[in-house]
Amino acid sequence: MIGKYTIREIERIPELLEKADNFNFSFTKSKKYVFVGCGSSYNLGFITSKILNTHGYCSSTISGGEAIVFNKVPSADISIFISRTGESTETVKAVQIFKKNNIKTIGITCTPNSSLTKICDESFIFDFANEESVVMTGSFIFILNFLLNGIQHNNLSEKSFNVLNNSKTLIDSLNLKDFNHFIFLGFDEQYGISKEGALKIQEMAIQNVEFHEPLEYRHGPKSTLTDSTLVIINSKDTREEKILAEELKLLGAKVIFIGKNGDINIDYDSGFESPLKMIFPQYLGYKKAIIENLNPDKPKNLSKSVILD
Repeated sequence: MIGKYTIREIERIPELLEKADNFNFSFTKSKKYVFVGCGSSYNLGFITSKILNTHGYCSSTISGGEAIVFNKVPSADISIFISRTGESTETVKAVQIFKKNNIKTIGITCTPNSSLTKICDESFIFDFANEESVVMTGSFIFILNFLLNGIQHNNLSEKSFNVLNNSKTLIDSLNLKDFNHFIFLGFDEQYGISKEGALKIQEMAIQNVEFHEPLEYRHGPKSTLTDSTLVIINSKDTREEKILAEELKLLGAKVIFIGKNGDINIDYDSGFESPLKMIFPQYLGYKKAIIENLNPDKPKNLSKSVILD
């Protein structure tokens, strides 16, 4: 069965989120934080950093690649390195650069005894969230919830069960063969959710994807919109986003509104609902891959870690 690992890893999300209560981690407003990662792990840091800044903390994000190519170290007291496997070359190499600058290093991974955990000052290892599939799904949502609990604790397990079921019902009702262009729109941390959502469709289903701020989509990108376009709006429950949704429908696109009273009903909660909003694109990527007879467990040209000589 193609995609058997991916669907299993998506369907266990409520179970993973139930485990978040077992871990203690907190941010402090007296410290500066920087998140370092690549791909989905970078997006994890981006989303968390946006929410931290919204709530009065000081945080930034840098990719592992930018850090090692330019020997770049943002001003920070604590650096947090995210890598599901703990082996991504750029992220691991970046740790040494930060340590040379006397910045505390914390590793977050799902793999015990990884290169990352061996060199960081402190590590969180979520081996129960590790995945067989190449694409990061449930582990992304768990780690995001874990990090956001460092600001304000939220047990999202029960809500995630409902969101997962509603997402499956909606996506299963679509004729996904009709769509070959996927647009994700969102402001602030929702932009990060949109970026990661687009990546899931690109990785698993090898589709044409875009991600933009909602109102910026009007300024040029909407020229490529057709009746084969599926638009996903990750809403902060603003009037402007709802107006945009109606406008794009009139132009012929299929629009999925993820927000209060939306197609997937998730109230905006200052960003703390963000893990829930990742469920829809993960299942969408999986289902589109299956429809296209692609194996989301092992996408073309991808591996679980990018390891460079």
